[in-house]
Amino acid sequence: MQGSSAHHETPGERTDAPGIVYRVSCENPGCNHIFDLRITAKDAGLLGGTLACPHCRRHGGILKPTGRLERKIFTARLTFKLTGSSSGAPGEEGDLLTDIS
Repeated sequence: MQGSSAHHETPGERTDAPGIVYRVSCENPGCNHIFDLRITAKDAGLLGGTLACPHCRRHGGILKPTGRLERKIFTARLTFKLTGSSSGAPGEEGDLLTDIS
């Protein structure tokens, strides 16, 4: 059994094929790679999950649509969660020192 995956295209490939194309730019600092991602009805579920950039190979990216270029061509950003940062500011609820005393 084969798993289906989206087809990565180079910008400028034909656009008369079935499905839609997302022109995606990677938001990973230092990468900024732009690639076309063709989505058909068979692999539409990929839009709800996470993707890896084909250039820098960072996984866990989420597609954020940013607009429309042409018929069947949309733009999107591949964004990633920040790593190594806390979710709240110091002194907010849940501070361990104030909970102990």
